[in-house]
Parts: sequence; C-alpha cells; structure tokens
Amino acid sequence: MFQEKALAILKSGKNVFLTGSAGAGKTYTLNQYIKYLKAHKVPVAITASTGIAATHMNGTTIHSWSGIGIKNQLTHTDLKSMQGKQYLLKNITKTHVLIIDEVSMLHRNQLDMINQALKYLRNTAKPFGGMQVVFAGDFFQLPPVSREQEPSREKFAFMSKAWVEAAPTICYLTEQFRQSKNELNTILNQIRSNEIDESAVQLLQETRYNEHTIEPTKLYSHNADVDTMNEKELEALEADKEEFFAKKSGNIKMMEGFVKSLIVRDKLVLKKGAKVMFLKNDHERGVMNGTLGVVTDFSNDADGEGPYPLVQLMDKRKVLAKPEVWSINNEKGTPIVSFEQVPLRLAWAITVHKSQGMTLEAAEIDLSKAFEPGQGYVALSRLKELDGLRLLGINRMAIEVDPLALKADERFQELSTEIDMLTEEDFQKDWESHIIHSGGTTDEKELKKHRNKKAAKEKKISTHEVTIQYIEQGMSLKEIVNERGMALSTIQGHILTISDKWPDIDISAYRPEDILMDRIQEIYTNADKKAKDDDYSGDGRLKSSIIFRALEGKVDYSTIKLAYAYLDV
Repeated sequence: MFQEKALAILKSGKNVFLTGSAGAGKTYTLNQYIKYLKAHKVPVAITASTGIAATHMNGTTIHSWSGIGIKNQLTHTDLKSMQGKQYLLKNITKTHVLIIDEVSMLHRNQLDMINQALKYLRNTAKPFGGMQVVFAGDFFQLPPVSREQEPSREKFAFMSKAWVEAAPTICYLTEQFRQSKNELNTILNQIRSNEIDESAVQLLQETRYNEHTIEPTKLYSHNADVDTMNEKELEALEADKEEFFAKKSGNIKMMEGFVKSLIVRDKLVLKKGAKVMFLKNDHERGVMNGTLGVVTDFSNDADGEGPYPLVQLMDKRKVLAKPEVWSINNEKGTPIVSFEQVPLRLAWAITVHKSQGMTLEAAEIDLSKAFEPGQGYVALSRLKELDGLRLLGINRMAIEVDPLALKADERFQELSTEIDMLTEEDFQKDWESHIIHSGGTTDEKELKKHRNKKAAKEKKISTHEVTIQYIEQGMSLKEIVNERGMALSTIQGHILTISDKWPDIDISAYRPEDILMDRIQEIYTNADKKAKDDDYSGDGRLKSSIIFRALEGKVDYSTIKLAYAYLDV
C-alpha cells in the first residue's frame, strides 16, 4: 500500500494499524495525518510506547497520557483514583484520535489496561472509549521488555483483547524511502520473510572489508561491550577532558525512568578527537538524530556562552553543539519532566536497542552475541546502503525473526492487500463525517485561515521571526519554549537578537525582575569602564562570562543573555 491510500483510510476515521518495513515512511504518514487533524481542529493525542520514541514524535508516552504509569494491572480503586484527577479526565474525554507509535514495544497487558482505563473514564463500552485509535510500528523490531521469559503470544500487542476489540484496518506500507532499491533492501526483505539465502549471507560477510570516509559507529548487542569500547577509545585520546552536566526538572519518579529511556547522558565527557553522534534533529543546522562527526574544538557561541563542542561532520561542515531539551509533556503541552543537555553521545559504539529509530550513514556491527530475534534486522535496517556497513560477526539468532511476528506479518500483508483494492474515493465519503463526529471543523473559512497560516510558516523566514510571531500572540517564555521545542536559553537568545534587529517589537513582558536588572546594569557599567578589546563579543557587548563571574555563578548565562536585551549600554 502507498502512503496516499493509507492517509485516505486514516482520514475516514477507521481504527488503523500502520506498518511496513524500516524506512517505508510510517512516521511521515503519521505526521501528515496529524497535520490534517490539527487543520480541522480535531483533538489528537500523540503518544508512543517509549520515552525516546515520544520525543521523536513531539508527544508523550502512552503510559503517562493514559494514566496507567508503570502499573501491571488496574484495580477498581486505581480507576476511581484516575477519575478523580481532573487534568487526566479532561484530557482523555476531549481526545477523539489516539496515536500510539512504536506499538511493537508495548506489552499486550499494557494495551489491555489502556483500553480498560479509556472505557471507564469515558463511561462507554466502546473499544478505547470510542475514539479512533491508530497503532504504528513494526513487529519485526525489538519486542516489549518483560521481567520474565515470556512466550511471544504473551507479549505482543496484537495478541491482546484490546487489539481484537479495536479491529484495526491494516495499512502495510510497501514503498521504501531509506534503502530504496538496493542490495541491503533485498537482504532486509529476506530476513523479514525468514528466507535469507547463502548469497545474502555472503554479501553481509564481505562488508567486513568495507572502508569508510569517517570511522563508523559500532553496534553491539550488549551494553557492556558498548561502554568498554567508548571508554577505551576516549581514554586513548591525549587531549584534555571537557565535562557537560544535564539540567533536569520535573517529576522525580518519572525523571528516573525517562532518563533511562534516553540515549543522552546525565554527564557527558568529551575530548578533542572524540567520535560523536547527534541525538536530536536540527533542520536549521542540517543535523539529524544519528548524524556522525568528530569533536575538533570547544568554542563559545556568538554571545560568549560555552564552551560547547564544535563538531566536524562527514561533509566537512562544522556545527556547534549547543544544549537541547528532551521533555515529556502533559495534556496542556507543559513539560512534566525536562532534561537539557548537549545533544551528543560518544559514538564509537552504541547498542542495537538504542539505535532503533535512527538512520546511520556508516556502522560497524558485531552480531556474534545477538540474543533475541529482531536484533539483526534492527541493526541492519539503520543503514541506507550496504556500502555503509562493516559486519564483524553474526550468529544464527541475528538473522532470525520471531515466528509469531512472521506469521502475523504475513496475515497483515494479506489484509492490507484486500483493503488496498478499494480506491481512495471509496474512503472520501467518510472524511467529512469523521471530522464532524470528532468535534472538528469543515468550515472553509477556518480551513483557509489555517492554510494561510501554514503558507506563511513555510515562507523562508528566520527562526527569530518565528519567535516574534509567538511574542505577538502574547505567549509567555515557557509557552514559547514548549511551542518551539527549543531550550529556554535559545529563546532568551532570540529575544536579545530581536531587541537589536526588530526594536519596535514589544518584549517588555520578558524583562527580568528589577532587582536583578539593577545589579547587572551596575556590574556592566563598572566593567565597561576598564574592559579590553577581547572582553567584547561580536555584537559589541561585554561577554556575558564577565557578568557571570561577577555574580559568582548565581545567575545562569541564559538569564544574563536575556537581561542584555534591556540594559542601557
């Protein structure tokens, strides 16, 4: 099935399981549907089975959104307690479309609990409380983590009662956007069908001698191998260490689990020459989650903040890796937990498990210790082409897939083929009724207004002008940070730039308290009298590090940067 047909089915309001091989465009199709729903003002909940997957979708975990948390079962007392949480009840009752990404990693018991909770809180016997539910994922990926050795039929979400009740229409995407038509795609399809032949194995083994322009990331099946390799390589570098510590805020209990799900570290230790990987998409700077590079230096930014790692990418461009924010949001879009850190990790090696969801340009993989079906498929499908692979070892388990996942996948393909025989027009008749039933709008004036707003966004405007749009809407700093998904320090830096380039924009609402402004003004005026040429930044202002030291580190750089927008200099 092509993406256009899947999107037509989603718009009809049917419950859907969106699946397909790695790189088939599942996330793209989901995002297209999410944009459609938002344009029509349909309340949609964007969730995923893991914290890292949720951050990829700018959503929240299904455990947090549904209120089930880390429970193994829901008692009547639990349900009554959930009903008493007004924010949870309001959020669930207003939602009309629920998206659950990476459903392959959601345990069947958890899906049943979600179904149970939604029925109770929405006071209906309809599956998932009567809302449209969209599952997305690939059951050839890594299975749910369980405390005990459970058979597959006890783990997979499609074996749950909730799945049977939802009866999702299967949309099996068949286009390939990551590997396109090449040898690697052929091998991956053979693994998926459990029919890998000797010639494919030979092709994999021959990659042992592949050479790369940059040292490839090494993938191992065990954490111990990864940590050993990265520590060994870092220690071998003769340069001095630079340490970066995360800033954390929010629910302490949730933070612990959230941090474990992230690939980013609480404490990041780097040296010049360190092999690193970016862990967040930044389209403005042309880096993605999985982009590789080498630390060449540690430099301050234009405002004197830092030093931060300067990373040379494979295409020889250099990017300053400034802190980014990972968060899980509540129903209002406000972070429940927030984790700010330089978006890098040592990348001589990572685990296969943590690589899920990434696209790697080059990888050296050791699958000789693979211990569960799916690990080989996940590792190999991170790459775009066979040329990017160097395979050091492989065991039989690495190229196996779970027998139940295989059987289910065959049935999913059959069901998808059946529904694919219908045309997009067959589903269009239900589009409008789905929008109306979901409390959305089909009013052409409203839709035109949204299109104009979207068109304005798509015009080539600077990131600062985007922030100006939110300022003019009267948003608070916190709201702008949440809306843009950027670090607080970045938005504060935007306000400083806006004060210089767009002096007519009213930024008075973001001015720090008078007592702090008076102190910073006093320090700045005194320091300015005896400053040397190298005490100034490129914008002609004193470097913020001078103020930072004078305040004995009690005020962070980002707040000082914000204060600069209001100083008399």
